[in-house]
Order: sequence, then structure tokens, then C-alpha cells
Amino acid sequence: MNQSSQNGEFHRADPAYRLMMQRWLAGCVVGGLLALIALNLWLGRLGSTLLHANPDAYQLWLNRLLAGLSLLLGIGMAGFGLWLQRMARWTRLERCWPPSSMKTSTDVRIRYLTSADAFVQQLQAATWALWLVALALCAWAGWLFVSA
Repeated sequence: MNQSSQNGEFHRADPAYRLMMQRWLAGCVVGGLLALIALNLWLGRLGSTLLHANPDAYQLWLNRLLAGLSLLLGIGMAGFGLWLQRMARWTRLERCWPPSSMKTSTDVRIRYLTSADAFVQQLQAATWALWLVALALCAWAGWLFVSA
């Protein structure tokens, strides 16, 4: 198969999928802002009550909060790593990126054969990096829970 003749091929975007992704992004941004505002209010209230009463209890709550956030980020990274691993497996089987069953929010240039194989190696490296960082975050969260 001659790769040079396929350089101009594009995997066309799905407009419905693009709209859904934009809505998810907007929802995540609004949810994140609301969570930050709630966290700020909660820490302000917690700081005014616990700091004067017992600084050790305040430190304990902050350690638990940081551990929970680290655990949440670690689980999210591990999930994204699993998704990347699945994409790498599909790409390796089809020797084409993006896989035919994948929906995209923008037009993507199709990669075939050796280019797709090289991309699989990049996806697998990214997967391992995500899993290592997720493991480190979860280990740190466990250490924070134990040390508190």
C-alpha cells in the first residue's frame, strides 16, 4: 500500500459528537468553578473555627482533603491511561489511526501502516507515563491518609 497517495485522506468529524464534547467541556468548567468556590468557602469556615480551637485538627482536615484530591486525580489519570491503551490496541489491529469506529470532534489526518505503528508506540508510552503518575498520586494520597 502506497502511503504517499493516502496523505490527503481525512477522518471526518462528527458534528453531533463535537457538540456533545463542547457541552461536556462547558459543564466541567462550570462544575470546576463551583467546586473551587465551595472549597474556598468551606476552607474559610473551617479555618475560622478549627484554627482557633485546635491547629492539629485543621492540619488533619487539610491532609485528608489533599489526599482525597490526589486520589481523585490518580483515578482519573489511570482511567485515561486505560482509554489510551484501548486506542493503541485498536490502532495496532487496524494499522490505521484513528480507528474506523472512533468518533472525532475535528477532522483528523489518517495515518496508515508504519506511521500508525509509530503512533501506537507513542500511545503506549503515554499510557505507561500516565499510569506511573497515577500510581505516584495514589501512593502519596495513601501516605497522607496514614500520616495524618
